[in-house]
Amino acid sequence: MSKANSAIALATLGLALFVCSTAANATLVQTIRTFAFNYPGGSQQQYSAMCDPGEKVSGGGYQINSGYSIFIFANAPVVAPNGTHGWTLRFTGIPSGSPTIGGTVYAICLKEQ
Repeated sequence: MSKANSAIALATLGLALFVCSTAANATLVQTIRTFAFNYPGGSQQQYSAMCDPGEKVSGGGYQINSGYSIFIFANAPVVAPNGTHGWTLRFTGIPSGSPTIGGTVYAICLKEQ
């Protein structure tokens, strides 16, 4: 299963679970939050796309804009110390010292209205 399909499957599952827990007359609004990065190579890095206050993350993922390889340590939901939800990507370039790698982290955020 590709990374994009995995993110879609997770988002669909998260949306289904969130819908089951909301009030019958509530409306869910989905917003995709992004964080673009340029990784200078070398050490392990972590980047996160965060939902706005009051939103919950239902899925997420990432896109790498170059042909260089990365080793993923984490591609997962995250809750910041202030309680906001989001999606995080922690990785390193392969080989170590790779040229700059650009990309985007995506968080699929839901808010009950």
